[in-house]
Amino acid sequence: FTQGMITRDGAKMSKSKGNMISPVPYVERYGADTARCYILFIGPPDHDADWTDKGVEGVHRFLGRLWRLGADVAASTGKQEPLGPLDSPTGDDLELMRKAHWAIDKVTNDMAGRFAFNTAIAAVMELVNEAYRHRESVHPSTLHFATATAASLIFPFAPHTGSDVYDMLTGDRVWEEPWPAADLT
Repeated sequence: FTQGMITRDGAKMSKSKGNMISPVPYVERYGADTARCYILFIGPPDHDADWTDKGVEGVHRFLGRLWRLGADVAASTGKQEPLGPLDSPTGDDLELMRKAHWAIDKVTNDMAGRFAFNTAIAAVMELVNEAYRHRESVHPSTLHFATATAASLIFPFAPHTGSDVYDMLTGDRVWEEPWPAADLT
């Protein structure tokens, strides 16, 4: 396995060209999770990828959205174990539960062998977007489950954000919990 090259404005980064990017200003401004997550998100690891500041800002906004969702859900439901599905979810509850389990399956498969971290992170972004879209129309335990699931799935890529959100929701340490299992039925 060989990683691709990171470019800037289409040119290979090199000291001689003076277009190297230090991660320090990005970590200081956006945090380590944003820098790490963006590097993993910009493309498949075996392909070249072009660095953009707008992309860094987009990942930072996503992580902030997940954190705010976690804080809102924790404020309304309190800390509780991540619940499984309702007995017989229907409508929006069923749709959000399916999206959560789809994301579990997608992230698990993308990490196992393919190293497709970019599509794994995109799946978590989709789950967070779906949770926001349905947050007023689903049962609180469904929203809690989807948000805790998103936090546990983002943990390998953004460990500070993932662990903070998971702790807000459950009071548990995400790294001590088993990896979530998808129920695709």
